Amino acid sequence: MPQKTKIILIITFIFVVGILIGVYFYLSSKNTTTTDSNPSLLQKFNPFGTSAKNTTNTNTNTGTGNNGISEITKANSRFYQITNFAIAGAAFLEDMRPLPTSNDATTPTSELAPSIRYVERSTGHIYQMYLDTKKSGTISNSTIPGVYEAIFNNRSTSTIYRYVATDDTTITSFLASLGGDSNFLPADITAISLSPDKTQFFSIIKNANGVTGTTNSFDETKTTQVFTSAFSEWLPQWVTDKNIYLTTKPSYLTPGSIYILNITNGTLSKIFGGIDGLTILANNDGNFILYNASLNVGPKLNVFDVKNHTSIDLGIYGLPEKCIWSPDNINVYCALPNIITGIEYPDYWYQGLVSFTDSFVKINTKTKSMMTISNSQDEVPIDATNLFLNNKEDKLFFTNKKDSTLWSLDL
Repeated sequence: MPQKTKIILIITFIFVVGILIGVYFYLSSKNTTTTDSNPSLLQKFNPFGTSAKNTTNTNTNTGTGNNGISEITKANSRFYQITNFAIAGAAFLEDMRPLPTSNDATTPTSELAPSIRYVERSTGHIYQMYLDTKKSGTISNSTIPGVYEAIFNNRSTSTIYRYVATDDTTITSFLASLGGDSNFLPADITAISLSPDKTQFFSIIKNANGVTGTTNSFDETKTTQVFTSAFSEWLPQWVTDKNIYLTTKPSYLTPGSIYILNITNGTLSKIFGGIDGLTILANNDGNFILYNASLNVGPKLNVFDVKNHTSIDLGIYGLPEKCIWSPDNINVYCALPNIITGIEYPDYWYQGLVSFTDSFVKINTKTKSMMTISNSQDEVPIDATNLFLNNKEDKLFFTNKKDSTLWSLDL
């Protein structure tokens, strides 16, 4: 073979190998798991305080909270991915489903079927999937681009869409009913919480003097002001008919406190405080509060007994935002991170600077016993948030914070 031909072949070979290497690294970078990437947008919705001095981890203490979970589910998976797109919110409901037509007049024309409704984040479209058939369809194709949060009423017939306005400085909240009226809610609502029966909602509205708190019904236009405060950073949880729990927005740099707001007489009473990074999740009757304390080894989960004013250390690490109470008000389902590194919680998790891989457990808050349901680390990495249950308490639904897709887990 002539020397010139050999040189041409060698150069061609090197060129092809170079292209293949470039393609490999490009595809690898595209497949890398990413977290939320718009800090200015997230800060408007994320429920952490603005008292944190920086968003760069300069802490040399890399404490690790280990939950000691070793059981891994490798057999038939209990996880089911409901959407392949990011959602803004979801809700379980039992809905009447039409049955095939029949010549027999005594044959029922519809049946009550369990289903789930959810809102696509990019379009605002509403979908519904029946849980037994896994069939889904569009409920509403009204387009509202860039919905960050969607909140359903008790029948999932009305939805509050929340998104950042075009000026990128205020939060817009838009209430729409299927086949009914729609209207804009006041600008700059910083937080919304549903009443226990999900027929009303409590809003915290920012203004020049601080904030006001109002209650609204999904079915009526009447607004009732029940709260005012010069302090603007509050997170609400409407726990019982007359009591709303208000927690100061958390930061690992700042002690937090929790208060009871009686919406009947407007009184505000402190429950407890002085807890760094405090976030909470009260049970359905408000007697017990799951909360975390940001320690030098990570966020520690505890339960506060409101009646006896005592606290129980559960001996595990996690965040209440990754949990949901059982209707029995004793057990709680949690997505516990297998490993927690660092101490900057919950700030770094909300900012998307840290992502977890969770094990799903059921905890008896009286005995402190824990049962592992499934561990996601051996299947698909899941960082769960926005947990809720179906009526039978045999399915747990959640959003995977890694990509905001909707999932279920068989209990």
